[in-house]
Amino acid sequence: MLTQRPTPAFLSQEAARRLPRFALFLLLGAFILSGLWSQDLWTLRDAETFGISRSMVSEGLIAWLLPEVSGMPVSAGPVSGWVAAVFASLFSGLAGEVGAYRLASLFWFALTTASLWYGAYQLARRNEAQPVAFAFGGQAEPRHYGRAVADCAVLLFVATFGIVARQHEPIAGTALLSFAALNFFGIARTLKHPFAGAFLSGLACGFAAITSAVTAGLWLLCATIIVHAFARTFPGSRDRRILSALAGTALPVVLWAGAAFALYPETAAVWFEKWANHQAEFFDLASSHTVLWLLRTSVWFLCPAWPLALWALYSWRRQLDRSQILIPAALVLTAAGAGLFTEEGAAELLLLISVPGLMTLAAFGLITLRQSRENLLDWFAISVFSVTLIALWLYWFASMLGFPPKMAHSIAMLSPGFEPAFGWGALTGFAACVVWVVFVAWRLTHRPIVVWRGPWLSAAGMTATAITFLGLWHPAIDIARSYKAPAQEVLSEAKRLTGENSPLIEGDMLSPGIRTVFTLHSGIRFVPAGDGARLRLVRYRGNDAPAEALTPGISRPHTDEAFTLVPGRNR
Repeated sequence: MLTQRPTPAFLSQEAARRLPRFALFLLLGAFILSGLWSQDLWTLRDAETFGISRSMVSEGLIAWLLPEVSGMPVSAGPVSGWVAAVFASLFSGLAGEVGAYRLASLFWFALTTASLWYGAYQLARRNEAQPVAFAFGGQAEPRHYGRAVADCAVLLFVATFGIVARQHEPIAGTALLSFAALNFFGIARTLKHPFAGAFLSGLACGFAAITSAVTAGLWLLCATIIVHAFARTFPGSRDRRILSALAGTALPVVLWAGAAFALYPETAAVWFEKWANHQAEFFDLASSHTVLWLLRTSVWFLCPAWPLALWALYSWRRQLDRSQILIPAALVLTAAGAGLFTEEGAAELLLLISVPGLMTLAAFGLITLRQSRENLLDWFAISVFSVTLIALWLYWFASMLGFPPKMAHSIAMLSPGFEPAFGWGALTGFAACVVWVVFVAWRLTHRPIVVWRGPWLSAAGMTATAITFLGLWHPAIDIARSYKAPAQEVLSEAKRLTGENSPLIEGDMLSPGIRTVFTLHSGIRFVPAGDGARLRLVRYRGNDAPAEALTPGISRPHTDEAFTLVPGRNR
C-alpha cells in the first residue's frame, strides 16, 4: 500500500480566482471558428469524411449504415459521417457544402471540451484531491479548486500542438478524441453514479470502435476495465460496473451491425467482410520504426502538456492510488502500452486517446509547481507564439512586397499565383495579434498569481496563431492544397480522349479522399472496374508514371504526386 502523506497540491483562494466564463467561452469560440476560413478540403482524410457524409445525404439509409464514396464501399466507421451529414443537411443552403461540413467540427469540439472539463472538475472536487489546508485558512475551497483544475485542463487542451489542425476537421480522428474524452468523463462520473457512469464510459468505447479503428475502442475499454479493477474508491460492485461498461460498449456496435444486416443483408455481408479485413491490419506487434515514431511524435504532438503530466506523476508519487491521479494515469499508460501492439497506420490514434488523461494529469501537475517553475509555462507561451506570429506576418509582407527575396521566393514556390491583400482575413489576424499583445502586457505588468495564467497564455497564443495563420494564408493554402486544377484538367483530358461530355472513369483503385475531391471539383463520375468505363485514373509519385499513360502527368504545385489516365481494365 502506498504511504499516505499530505497532498502536494498547494493552492490559495487568490490563486484559484475565477476565470471569467465569458472570456473562456470567447476563447474557445474564437479557436474553433477560425477553421471556418477554409472553403476547400486540404487533406485527404478530411475529404474522405466529406465524401462519406455527401453520400449519406444523397444516397439515403444504406449509405448511413454502410459508408460509401462514389458508389464504392469505404472501410471506415460511420459515426463521423453521421454528424457531418446532419450538419450538411441542415446548413448547406446557408454555408455551402464544404462550409456546412466544417460546422460539424463545432459539435466535436464542444463534446470534447465539455467532457474534459466536467471530468476533471469531478475528480478535483473530491476530498482526496484537495490542496494543503493552511494554518490560518485561505486555501482554495473545493468548488473553486475544482473549477481551476478543470479550466487548466481545457486550456492546455486548446494549447496542445497536435490537435490544432484536427479540431478544425470533423473527421474520424476528431470524433475518436471526443469519445475518449467522453469515456474519461464517464469513468469520473462512476465515482458518484457507479453503474450509469460505467455504462457511459463503455458507450464511449463502443462509439470509438465504430468511428475509426476497432483497436482504439478496445484500448479504451481495456483502460476502463483496468481502472475499475484496481481503483478502490468506486462505490458499488466491481463486477457489475465492469458488466455495465461491457454492455455500453456492445450497444452501438450491435445496433449498427444489426440494422445493416437486417435491412441490407447481402450488401452488409460484403461491406463488413472488407471492413473486418481492414480492421485486422491494425492488429500487429509494433515494429521498432512505429515505436520510435510514437516517441518522436509525442514530444511535439502532446506539447506543452506532457512535461506537466510527468511532473504530476512525480509530485503525486506517494498518492498514486488516489482517483484524481489513478484514473487519468491509467488512460495514458494504457495508450502508451498499446503502442507495442499497434500497426503503424493506427499509431496516431493512440496519441489521440491519451489526450484527455494527459491534460488532466498536466492540470494536477501544474498546481503542485512552485511559482518560479510555474512561470516557465508563461515564458514558453509568450516566446513561442510571439515569434510564430511575427514570422507569419513577415512572410506575408515578403510575399506582398517581394522582399526579402528568399522569403518571397519560398512562398511563390509553395503557392504559385498567391497574391496577398488586405481584407477580412488580414484584419482578423491583426485583431488577434493586438489581443495577444494585450495579454502579454497584462502578464508582464501585473504579475498575476492565478494558477490558470500559464494555460491561458498558451491557449490564447495558440488561438491567435490559428486565427492569424488561417486569416492570412487560407487563400495560399487553397492554391497549394486544392485538387481543383488537377480535377478539372483530368476531366478535360477524359473528354478529349473519349469524345463524351460526361465520361465514366474507373476509380476503385483510388483512395476515397481522391475520389471525393475530383468529384467535388469537376463532377467526374467514378465507377468500379467492369462498369463500362473506357479510362482509369492512376495516381503515382515522382517519375513512376505507368507505361500505358495516355496523358502527361497532372499535378499540384510543389508536390511529387501526379495523375494520369490509362485505358480501362474492361477494354
